[in-house]
Amino acid sequence: MQGSIAWRNAKHSAKDYRIYFLTVVVSLSLMYAFNLLIFSREIMSFSSQMNALTSVIIGISVVIVLVIGWLIHYMAKYMLEKRSMEFGTYMLLGIPNEKIASLYIRENLIMGAAAFCAALAVGSFLYQILALIIVNLFQATYQIRLFYSWKAVGLTLVYVFLMYGNSMIRMRHYLNKAEVGELLYIQRQVEKDKKGKKKHRRSFWIYLVLEIFSGSVFYLVCHKGMEWDYSGNLFFLSLGGILLGLYGIYTTLTAVLSGTLLENDWFKYKKDRLFLLRGMTAKFSSIGKTLGTLAILLTLTLAATQLGVLFERFFAAQIQGVTGFDVTVSTQGEAAQMERLKEYVEETYGITYEREYPLHLDKESLLYEWIGADGYIEGTPVLKYSDFKELWKALGYEPVSLEKGKYLLIGASKTAEDFKKKGMPPLEIGGEKLEIQTVLTEPFNISNGFHGTGYVAVAEDALAGTLPVYHTCLAMETKETVTNGDTEYMTELAYGDYQAGTDSFGTNAAVEAAKTSSVVIFAFALFYIGLIFACTAATILAVQQLGDASRYKFRYDILSKLGMDDEKRSWLILKQISLYFLVPVCIPIPLSIFITLQINRLILNSLVTGRIFIMACGISVGLFLLIYLLYFAAAYLGYRNKILEED
Repeated sequence: MQGSIAWRNAKHSAKDYRIYFLTVVVSLSLMYAFNLLIFSREIMSFSSQMNALTSVIIGISVVIVLVIGWLIHYMAKYMLEKRSMEFGTYMLLGIPNEKIASLYIRENLIMGAAAFCAALAVGSFLYQILALIIVNLFQATYQIRLFYSWKAVGLTLVYVFLMYGNSMIRMRHYLNKAEVGELLYIQRQVEKDKKGKKKHRRSFWIYLVLEIFSGSVFYLVCHKGMEWDYSGNLFFLSLGGILLGLYGIYTTLTAVLSGTLLENDWFKYKKDRLFLLRGMTAKFSSIGKTLGTLAILLTLTLAATQLGVLFERFFAAQIQGVTGFDVTVSTQGEAAQMERLKEYVEETYGITYEREYPLHLDKESLLYEWIGADGYIEGTPVLKYSDFKELWKALGYEPVSLEKGKYLLIGASKTAEDFKKKGMPPLEIGGEKLEIQTVLTEPFNISNGFHGTGYVAVAEDALAGTLPVYHTCLAMETKETVTNGDTEYMTELAYGDYQAGTDSFGTNAAVEAAKTSSVVIFAFALFYIGLIFACTAATILAVQQLGDASRYKFRYDILSKLGMDDEKRSWLILKQISLYFLVPVCIPIPLSIFITLQINRLILNSLVTGRIFIMACGISVGLFLLIYLLYFAAAYLGYRNKILEED
């Protein structure tokens, strides 16, 4: 009997709170899909660096378990409040608390089990999409086929137990001790508590000052590049202060809105403002803490997705600096020790072009400080123009002539952007000052130590030849593509005694694999956490509005009796839902861009241009708003249908 009642109530709850149920299904599906990825031997075999994906995904999944667990507990409490009269009536009829608790727990577990089963099917489909994306990134072939892993199922099931277990234990404890009056009048008690918890306006200004102060410290720490003592501690403390200030601003927002907008008669009595503002402030005063938590979630969501796009662009710019020739090797020793490598490459892949030449170093030049290149070479690496001309031609680039008294600079796109904005200092060799001619950004192996660590200058042969030789370079182009798996063996051939920081070896295949692995690990992980955070926040906003539809229906009925037709009431509902969804993101969107900008300046600025940053923010905010608008549309349509339905 109890089982059939629980099953019926679970189906009813899943229907009434379908947005919440679908969000749990999507979240569990993503978790299962990513678990399938980390247990897939095929995916892990693409690169040795892909092994790091396992620890990253599991670490992020722990955070997601906490967030989804919070959502599940929040919704369990919310549904209990809505059904408090029902449970209070059960108690009046003599049903023990333990049976009521068991019934409610069983209903939630049935919903959880249904979500888990649905997630296994949906997650398998999502895995195929993720696997196809990863395989295409590695430029490999992939055949869609069913992949099943007991380890992935077991790990996902552990996450489900953790998320539901904590909430159900707490709900059982509450219901076992609940009294009849407490349940029958829980709604009144909630309203009373919420009115008693209104914050004074002074608290809002305190939190606002904390937000500005923390933001200023965060800005200075990121701009100074961690030069201060305890910069790392200041970074995290200031970021925590920003989030705490944001939480406080939203929890005290109602007091400010009531004290500014609703006290001005000239403003509130125009058109339908009083109706909308009174409803909005009443709602926000009842969910202040929830609103503050959602603001933090939304900020982290937007920052995570923005950083995900930035990291992808950063790795793309980084690979542009590392790639160029198919095989590159440099040494301070005798050039003869590279013969074994040349023979192996010729036999295995076929050599179509090779050139051996010196890379010179101007130790007196401080150009690297001006450019901001982060490398171990203190000085400016310089190539002879004759070597550059032949190498440039071999790579198929347009010829570049060197003017008298000038030098060329090959660097990142960010260096070229800085050159256009503020020029470039001269390069002095042997007492002769050379002015910059132009900055070239084509791939030329400038970021792996072969041609420097971020840039290389090109000067006339007579001047460059006067500088000491830093190391001897060997560049090769091959007929067949060099495989990533061959890189380790070729490194052993190149050096019997590999000297890090002096000698270098690289292949385009290894660089591509490393870049792709980094994109998968960082970008995928950040989008993973961002998507689930966005769905969680939007779910609570949508469910709150849909849950209040029955309470607000009588207000719209009064408007109808006063002569307002359905079209105008629909427009008023649209305004109400729009305000409710707009306020939670009006601060997180610009705040997330500020946080991302400072982190970009701290760790990615050397390769990420302003255009790339704007593009990253646009893409991430656009994707977020797409998801957000889907929940907004669902909330609006559901709310309008409940309000305008016939009595």
